[in-house]
Amino acid sequence: MRVSTSMIYDKGLVQMQNQTASLLKTQQQLASGRRILTPSDDPIAAARALEVGQSREVNQQFMTNQSNAYDRLGVVESRLTGVGDILQYVRERVVQAGNAAYGSKEREAITTDLRAQYDALLGIANSKDAQGDFVFSGFKTNTQPYVGGFGNVAYQGDDSNVGVQVSAARTMPVSFAGSEVFAGVRLPDDPVWTAAAADNTGDGAITLAGGSVAPDAGIRYEIEYDGANYAVTRREPGQPDQNIAPVTFTAGPPDTITFDGGVEFEIAGTPEAGDRFEAFVASDDIFANLALVIDAVERPGAAEVADAAVAFGLDTLDSALESISRVRARIGSQMVEIDNLANVGGDLEVQYASEISRLQDVDVAEAISRLSRQQVFLEAAQQSYLRVTGLSLFNFLS
Repeated sequence: MRVSTSMIYDKGLVQMQNQTASLLKTQQQLASGRRILTPSDDPIAAARALEVGQSREVNQQFMTNQSNAYDRLGVVESRLTGVGDILQYVRERVVQAGNAAYGSKEREAITTDLRAQYDALLGIANSKDAQGDFVFSGFKTNTQPYVGGFGNVAYQGDDSNVGVQVSAARTMPVSFAGSEVFAGVRLPDDPVWTAAAADNTGDGAITLAGGSVAPDAGIRYEIEYDGANYAVTRREPGQPDQNIAPVTFTAGPPDTITFDGGVEFEIAGTPEAGDRFEAFVASDDIFANLALVIDAVERPGAAEVADAAVAFGLDTLDSALESISRVRARIGSQMVEIDNLANVGGDLEVQYASEISRLQDVDVAEAISRLSRQQVFLEAAQQSYLRVTGLSLFNFLS
């Protein structure tokens, strides 16, 4: 094979270019800290690093969702703490209202305080979070959940809860609809509290008949006996008294009266003319029950405030506190679950980072050694090129 001068030049140039390319690649690896600069450097490791990186991004998104869910649950829990404090305070005031030594002025002061607490409770129910969304509207986060005022509050939200996916297999509710929080009160099988007036001269006692249809919730009935018949007055918070007619009376014993489309009460014993009775009918709605308690303190009925009203108030407020505690317990358990998921997510983050580092990161010590070696090779190639290109037959001619 003939060796030409141009071939010698080309060979030397190619060698210097190859050594320079290798040197530059090593410098890029050291500068970036990555062994794989392009998929062609290690196709299998590059593909695996891509898969692990995608899994890592999904895990990071779940961790972000967990943080957001924890914050939103914290907002709901803080609101419910305020609700519980208000209900506990109202319970104490209702007990005070049942004090037989209190007169109209003391009860008026208690009523003013209770109405303020009612408004405060309504304010919490209509509160917003940091994003300006209503907390207790369900999916209707832009709709005010409760409208109206004392005695006629109506829920405008829906019954759904906003959920956040906090893991591959878990979508966690981070809101609680007002219909669940403020209208999920557990009531006894017979949600009616009855009492007789203290000044009754007979020994009549009133109870809801076993076959009666469920009476309207959140109201009270005043029943008065005139010696021959019974008159029934319907009293609702914020509404004028309503005389109910017709009232069907069946002489006993026990006497029975039927009204309001099938509501039936029994009066056992022997009532006397002028005797009065009172019946409180509970609702599963906290606002309805609270309004009924406040109205009973403000407008005492046949049994005044010391009997059925206090019993009704204490029992329904206890049920309301139980309902709020039940929701808070759910929130607490969900927060614990998020903490556990966050711990798992943190461990996965470490594992993914370690796996990606193993696949992609450069061995700094090895790369520095290789860089030094390549620099020597490049210098040698340059020197060789100078020496070879300097050779000529004319140097040996005299």
